[in-house]
Order: sequence, then C-alpha cells, then structure tokens
Amino acid sequence: MKLLAGKLSLILLGLALAAPVAKADLNSEVQAVLGDKLLHKTTTGVEVFRLGQSDSQTKEIFSIQPATPLIPASNLKLATTSAALDHFGPDFKFRTVLLMHDGNLILIGGGDPTFGDLEYLKKAGWGITTVFQHWADQLKKLGVTSVQNVIIDDSVFDENFYNPNWPGGQYTARFEAEVAGISLDANCIECLVEPTGMGQLVTYKLDPPTKYVSIRNTCVTGNRNAVTFTRAIDSNQVILGGETRSTGPAPLGITVHDPPMYSGTVLAETLEHSGISVSGSVKRDRTARSSFDHSKGDKTWQIIGINETPIQPVLARCNKDSMNLYAESFCKRLGFETAHAPGSWTNGTAAVGAFLKKAGVPADQFHLDDGCGLSRLNNISPHALARVLAYDYFSKNKETLFNSLSIAGVDGTLDDRFRSPELRDLRRRVFGKSGFIEGVSTVSGYLHAKDGNWYVFSIMMNGIPHQSNSEIKVLQERIIRAVDNNTLNATARRHSRGEAHG
Repeated sequence: MKLLAGKLSLILLGLALAAPVAKADLNSEVQAVLGDKLLHKTTTGVEVFRLGQSDSQTKEIFSIQPATPLIPASNLKLATTSAALDHFGPDFKFRTVLLMHDGNLILIGGGDPTFGDLEYLKKAGWGITTVFQHWADQLKKLGVTSVQNVIIDDSVFDENFYNPNWPGGQYTARFEAEVAGISLDANCIECLVEPTGMGQLVTYKLDPPTKYVSIRNTCVTGNRNAVTFTRAIDSNQVILGGETRSTGPAPLGITVHDPPMYSGTVLAETLEHSGISVSGSVKRDRTARSSFDHSKGDKTWQIIGINETPIQPVLARCNKDSMNLYAESFCKRLGFETAHAPGSWTNGTAAVGAFLKKAGVPADQFHLDDGCGLSRLNNISPHALARVLAYDYFSKNKETLFNSLSIAGVDGTLDDRFRSPELRDLRRRVFGKSGFIEGVSTVSGYLHAKDGNWYVFSIMMNGIPHQSNSEIKVLQERIIRAVDNNTLNATARRHSRGEAHG
C-alpha cells in the first residue's frame, strides 16, 4: 500500500509540474521569436484561443498586448466579411437589373463587385461583356432595334468612389480601384501592348474595346519591360508610356474613374456592336431605382435581364485573393442595408463596428476607416480579430466563412506560406488571411493542431522594417508552430485538472 501511495504521489507531482513547464515552453518559444533583431522596433500583438465545444468554453492560452489596437492591413477583411455574412446570411445574392422604360434602358446596380470581373468570370468561360451581350440578344428577341438613352442608377452606394485616406499616388493600381454601386471588370480596363520595330511606337488593344478612356501612346519597343500607364485621379485620359521588350505582348491594367459611367458606356457600345442603335447618350439618374420600386403594376417598366451573384464566391475572392474592391463593396452594401441610405464608408464601417460589438469586442479596441484595410487610420486589436473568428466558428455560417479562407500551402494569400522543412506540416492545417501594407504585417486564422483541437490566432506586427515582410512572415509562422508544439502538453494539463476536452 505504501509503494502504491508513493507511485501515486510521484504521478501527481509529475502532472502538477507539467502545467508550468508547458506554459513556459510556449512563452519561451514565442519570446525567442520576438527577440529577432527584425522586431526590435516593432509593436507586436498576439492573441491565441483554444476553441471548446461551445463559445463559452473558448479559452485564451497565450497573448501579448491582445487589447492594443493596431493597424490590421488586409486582416480587416475578416471583420468585414464576417459582418456581411452575419447580416446577409449564406443565401444572399448581389443583384444587377436591366430595365426598359419609355424607350430608355436603365441599369440598376446592387453593388456587385464581380460584375464583368474578368478574373472571376473566365472560370466559366465568360468575358467582361458577356452579360451585356446576353442582354443585347434578349432585346433583339423582343424585337428591339433601337433605344434612346442608357441610364445608370448607382444609388445603392454614394458617389465618393475613392477613400482619401488610402496610400497616395497609387490610385491607378488595381488594389485601389474606385468603389461604386455599379462595377465592371473590378473597375479596371485591360490593355494588351504589342511590340513593333525597335524604337517604334507599340500598338495596343483594349478589353473591353471602349472609348470611355482615351489613350495617348508614347510607349516604344525597346530592351526593357518598363511600360507605364498613368492618368489624373479624376480623369480617364490615359498616357501609355515607357517601353516594352520586342519578345512578346505585355498585358496591363489600369483603374478607371467613375465606374458606373464606364459600365454604362460599355453597355451602350455592346448594344451598338450587336445591331441595336442608341440614339441618345449615357446618363446617370440616381432616382430610377425608387421610381421602379414604386411602379407596381405599371407595365411601361419591363425587366430585360437580371444578373445575380451568390455571396459565397464573393467572400472567397475577398478573403482568399484579398480583393480590396470586394471588401469595400461588402462594407458599403452593409451601410446601405442598415442605414437605409446610399452605402458609404461612414455607415458601412458603422455597421461593421456594430457587428464587432455583437461578437463581444469592446468598443475601445477598434476604429474603422474602410472595409479592406488599406487606410492606416484603421485600428483593431488582435483580441478583436480572434473574437470575430471564434464567433464565426460557433455560428451557423461557419462552413461558408471557412470556405472563403486561404488554406496554407494550397491557395490564396497563404499558398506559399510554411515552406521551410520544420514548418511544412502546418500546411493544410492553417486556414486564414494574411495582411500587408508598408510597415505592417499580419496573419489571423484557425489552426487545426496536433492535439485534434481547433485554435484561433491573430498575430499583428506594426513598424516592421522596410522590405522585410518575407522574413517577418517566417517569424509569424514560427509563433504558430510554437502554439502547435505545445498543444499536446496543454491537453495533458487540462486532463490533469479534469477539464473537458474541446
């Protein structure tokens, strides 16, 4: 009996000692990462939760400055898309409608960022103007050979297309495309530059082949791939400059100003190319939606076509591919729905903020300026992002949200992460979103750990050195590795205390 009691005492002593040792191991591993010289002037926030069988069983297992609001970069998309999914549900569809009334065609937008998005549509074998071509065919079937005006109603959003707090001088880049109630090809125009003779002006083709933008071509065939595409911020007069190699075509893209008028112009041009004349012009009328809504029983209003896009692919393009336009469209559409006014950055971010509070985030842990994370005026804590992900995990929308996240080593913004041999086994076990703007690197998501449990993490680093993000990413991955390494010990510790296995 004394021998048995002695063995039992040793076992209990070992279990008692296991808790501080496991915790110290996790702390020491993370602190070793944070001691890297790249992080000496960096502000780092970390939050890690172990998810239980219910949200009430979620436990914090590690944190560093978890409540400190930091610049999130594209990790903010997790908050925006979660808010959109929570409000709209998985059955929501963006809707764009083409009507005919009094001889005019009226295009009413619903804020669909996928409309005419070449990258999104090419999977289905569609081009930028395929929907317009289908509508032209429908008009011809109805015997329509001419229309007066092409009218656009983009009143679902406001007319502030460009956030003034986005990084300056980059408004021609696809990631800073203007945000509007009617979009076309992610509010960009594609250009294929064809080399000619050495030193001679190149030729080019636009897709779509529209006159909405005017091109001044100064680009020559040379020895370098250094083509430039520039315009003034409020203009669609584009200068094609620089030079391109003589070895083959160079595809380019540039944002357009006033996307709804761009869409309306291309619609009118598509009609003309299909044999339907447009005798008037392309106009904006932000009262058409309300007029149609109040036209019950008025047969002078005729629906020509409806284009609907389910929420799931929009979420995936937003989170996996980190499309800023998609996040901003979610943000403004939330504002439209909740404020019953044209969606704006003001009412949109207010709607996202209301969701954050609903998810259990204290009001002093966030300040929002946009939906995608480009603005440096955005601040949110690691705790807030972890809370959002925990909320999603236990919600009815869990599967839809999960399907929108990048899978480490497989797709999206995490496809090339965890490449080193000691990290590779984390591939396909980490699901989440990375974020980067100058001086900021973040990653948040879920870890399916060695112990079989699910963990939520948010790692946010502000003030990183210039051009250090690739090295910073590895440090973040080592923190996730430290969590994974210590989950088995933590599980043993919980069992020793009689806690439920989550």
